[in-house]
Amino acid sequence: MSRKLLFISTPVGFLGSGDGGGVELTIYNLARTLNKQGYAVRVVAPEASQLHDIPLITIAGNAQISAQSQGREAPILMPENAVLANMWHYAQQVQNEYDLIVNFAYDWLPFYLTPFFATPVAHLVSMASVSLAMDHIIPGLPR
Repeated sequence: MSRKLLFISTPVGFLGSGDGGGVELTIYNLARTLNKQGYAVRVVAPEASQLHDIPLITIAGNAQISAQSQGREAPILMPENAVLANMWHYAQQVQNEYDLIVNFAYDWLPFYLTPFFATPVAHLVSMASVSLAMDHIIPGLPR
């Protein structure tokens, strides 16, 4: 039985910057624990990210604006050369090498892309409702 997992980090800042808040610690602790249990966990994160003893793939691009800093009715926005889109493009290219992709980003794009992946995608939703767009897309995913 294969046990290869690809974690996709938050796009609001590089791991180690603190911009990702508790998500940074969650990714590190979960990846470290699962690797110790025999899983092969790789983390995809924005360029300049650092994780001690965890295999890391860094992706260039511009950071995403935090959902917490926008109003509930804000439209979905993506910066030019968005690291979020670049990380998910990478995931799409390598998905067949993994048994599961785990999304740690509270952003619309990963939820929207989920049905287009052949490899299962799980989402860790670590925030309460902060936008109407997210409120609409999250319940629409298969469980």
